[in-house]
Amino acid sequence: MSEARILIVEDEGIEALDIQRRLVSLGYPTPTIVFSGEDALNEIKKTCPDLVLMDIMLRGEMDGVTASERIHARLDIPVIYLTAYADEDTLKRAKVTEPYGYIVKPFKDREVHITIDMALYRHKMERKLRESEKWLATTLRSIGDAVVATDNNGVITFMNAVAERLMGWKLEEVKDKKLTEVFNIINSQTRQPIPNPLAKVLREGTVVGLANHTKLVARDGTEIPIDESAAPIKDDKGNIIGAILVFHDASERERAEEELRGANDVLEQRVAERTADLAQRNFELEQATAAKHRFLASMSHELQIALGSIISFAGTLLAREPWPLSQHQQKQAQMIRSSAQHLQSLIYYLLDLAKIESGKVEMMKEPVDITGVLREVLRTAQPVAQQKGLKFTENIPQGPIVIPTHRRALSHILLNLTDNAIKFTEKGAVHLELAQRQTGGRLLTQITVVDTGIGIPQENQRLVFEAFGDLDGGALRPREGTGLGLHLSQKLAELIGGEITLKSSYGKGSAFTLTLK
Repeated sequence: MSEARILIVEDEGIEALDIQRRLVSLGYPTPTIVFSGEDALNEIKKTCPDLVLMDIMLRGEMDGVTASERIHARLDIPVIYLTAYADEDTLKRAKVTEPYGYIVKPFKDREVHITIDMALYRHKMERKLRESEKWLATTLRSIGDAVVATDNNGVITFMNAVAERLMGWKLEEVKDKKLTEVFNIINSQTRQPIPNPLAKVLREGTVVGLANHTKLVARDGTEIPIDESAAPIKDDKGNIIGAILVFHDASERERAEEELRGANDVLEQRVAERTADLAQRNFELEQATAAKHRFLASMSHELQIALGSIISFAGTLLAREPWPLSQHQQKQAQMIRSSAQHLQSLIYYLLDLAKIESGKVEMMKEPVDITGVLREVLRTAQPVAQQKGLKFTENIPQGPIVIPTHRRALSHILLNLTDNAIKFTEKGAVHLELAQRQTGGRLLTQITVVDTGIGIPQENQRLVFEAFGDLDGGALRPREGTGLGLHLSQKLAELIGGEITLKSSYGKGSAFTLTLK
């Protein structure tokens, strides 16, 4: 509020300068001073200040009240009156201009500051309310459904153009009438009147909808099938202050339903004809899927042999056998080995996914000491983290914790989560934590891997568990990654009765939690 631009209208020069000095000392920008109502109107047109401090008893043809009347009629600028005294008639005139406050001379700085701040805040809130009311009124007028609003006695206060057209009444004709006088509805099958839903809404404060077969009888006797609902309007304390009725012409829907019923018989016949064809296609698909799995198994075997040889040969070269390599040659050999290992990992992922999707994987649960599995993961991942200069911390209970699960699947999931955490963390730490809690009479086991890595933007987080998910065009996988690891881990988690969830803040890190139920 201290940034507000204030105009002082005061015909006593010394007093005006004193007010200006006080406002500057309170932190406001130096206010402009004018000495008459005419000058105030001219200055407001030029600079449009945020607030006017107006002396009521200005000398001249235009006193402060008259100037404020003109400001109030043309502009949306709050006015605070400055007054030492005023007769009763002047004060009555001042009230009509709806001032935002009075400051009685002589006054204290704190009094001025509070009055100005309250006036600016009130003006801001009133402007927002007016904008909201305009927005709401425009929305209700332009909405495609018919809308009628009433007060808490069921008297109509608003009706949009669609409601006028369907009911056959204009708002000016029915305003201040009860809705029950102009809104008549019947059951299209029994032809009996239907009780107006507004009475129940106002009585019970609940949303009420009408059943099918409701027809509106318009002013000219036309019957229109409608769908409608009514709801209470409540103030901020929960008191019912009115109700709103929303309905629309359901003629198109009824015609569509009739056409749908006619088409349904044709559809059932076509479904019967296609069922036999679909059974044949399913059989052919099963055959093709089986052939695909055989092909994957055969090709993966061949590829693994070739990749194993490449990895082994690259390792031999890196071991400087049979001759030492230059730095450039070592880099190339390392790239060969890393690429071959990446392809080998991709083959394993694809094979595992193929098995899961074919439904041939059965995860038989057995008692597993999960703290032992976590410590194995820790022993595997800690050296890799240390090579990157990362801290690897843990919060794992000392004693054994045994739960029924599948050991190999659990180990695979945790190794993948920790590997990802290390891979995408350049500095900081990776943390592994185990916790158990009771929820709804069940014991939940939660294992969380937290990193301080690059994190994942909110809009990309839904992609992390999708196969080959492209996270921001690969920006989150700057060096390596198949896009299958988390997808496979989530599939395995589901097979052992769990799920993996993610919390991440871009640029700050991620936390993946495996919950076992």
